[in-house]
Amino acid sequence: MRNPNSVLHIGWFDKPIAALQRTGAEVACVATAREAPSVRAAGASPIVVPDPGSVADILAGLSRDSLGPADFAAVCSSIEFYLVQAAAIAELGGARGAGLGRTLAMRDKFVQKELLHRAGVRTAACTLVENLHQLDLAEFPGPRVLKPLDGAGAKDTFVLRGHEELREFIASTATADDGPWLLEEFVPGKEYFIDGVVRDGQITLFSLSQYFQNLIECHDGGLTAYHTLPENEVPDLSAKTLALAESAFSALGYEDGVFHLEVFWDGTEVWFGECGARVGGGRADKLVELTFGVDLHDEWALAALGLSSKVTGNETRSKQCYGGLNLRSPQGRLEHVPSLDEVLARPGVVQAELTVAIGDTTPVFSTASNMRAGQAVVSGADAAETARRLAELNTWFFDSIKVAP
Repeated sequence: MRNPNSVLHIGWFDKPIAALQRTGAEVACVATAREAPSVRAAGASPIVVPDPGSVADILAGLSRDSLGPADFAAVCSSIEFYLVQAAAIAELGGARGAGLGRTLAMRDKFVQKELLHRAGVRTAACTLVENLHQLDLAEFPGPRVLKPLDGAGAKDTFVLRGHEELREFIASTATADDGPWLLEEFVPGKEYFIDGVVRDGQITLFSLSQYFQNLIECHDGGLTAYHTLPENEVPDLSAKTLALAESAFSALGYEDGVFHLEVFWDGTEVWFGECGARVGGGRADKLVELTFGVDLHDEWALAALGLSSKVTGNETRSKQCYGGLNLRSPQGRLEHVPSLDEVLARPGVVQAELTVAIGDTTPVFSTASNMRAGQAVVSGADAAETARRLAELNTWFFDSIKVAP
């Protein structure tokens, strides 16, 4: 008999696992052998597989433990790359899940854009490209954005203005032959994002933030930083973004859960960029918690299990403005890195973590917007002060690091 409290989570991620457990759920987690000790330490049961992103591996792992999809009341994932697999396993077992069609609409960028175009939602025109070597950009006037159908963090996402840039991209990536790709019209404007909660088709929490620079600029050394915006900081932006989100979710059939929506504002109109049915990356979750007192991981878990939201719609907004920053370092082997205490002592820093240490070789930060040496959350009295503190922290951290010649 199915245990009504049993939940299968696809992929290891400590925050959502803890959120599921706070509801009283008994959690089993599909994870790799390296992740299994962490799963056990968190009080969950590991289902050990070679690849949590493979439906075949998940089914085989369950079978090895004398289990099947039907043994769980719910199957879910909070990890972007495993959302579709979780929905498929749920349908196989007749368990509660996000719904395969709705999940695909919130995951595959082409499917998402096609549904929005049919509904009249303002978004970039796009086409599928099966083979980059045969792509003729002369057929597409103006600059175009090339991206993977299921990408994240602006990885392998580039603006193409001519064949020379296309040739450079093909030569620089190992994924050039991994089509199909999405080719979109370039939408000018400033990039913003919204984190929130939707229940019964109604948006109940809406947190608007601004990127320092559009994410795609990370490939040219752009800073990955962002901060919340007061409701009327940019005239018309909040109201038009909320209206766009409502229309988009209706077209996509997304009625219950959390979301991370990216949009472009050209000064007059808002354009839909893309949207995920998940908690936003970086420290978007912390910005919402500090600003509204809402834990998005808890809201994700409650929606995944069909439980009532804790959002009332009357949350008191903090008077402080909060921002997040991906800390970067010079390229090379690290000989000196500021301590965590030193980072926390910088003006306005309320939380920080470092993911590199002396002796490490830093990653190539220009490959994706989510590459970092650490993260920090900063507060300020208003958006201008928070932005200034983020920029100063970035400069100080970068300049404080010493790398081997």
